[in-house]
Amino acid sequence: MDFALLIDGYAAQNRHRGWPRQRMLHECLRAAIRNGTLAAGTRLAASRALAEELGLARNTVLYAYEQLASEGFVTTDRRGTVVAAVAPDR
Repeated sequence: MDFALLIDGYAAQNRHRGWPRQRMLHECLRAAIRNGTLAAGTRLAASRALAEELGLARNTVLYAYEQLASEGFVTTDRRGTVVAAVAPDR
């Protein structure tokens, strides 16, 4: 999955909201999970790799992943972060 393309498209549509990058990344990933772009069982990129790909600080990515985990959208284990099974938006 090309996360940079996914994030850029979402950011362009929601730039008017003025969200900080942490929130933009979180909302983008959450929307992709809800609409099925990121299917259940999909392994997300490692936080270091995604941060480098997007030109963000690693803490920005960690914040987004932790927020998604607290909301039940992803699960984490020692192998990484995986999209949980959630009902997609209709």
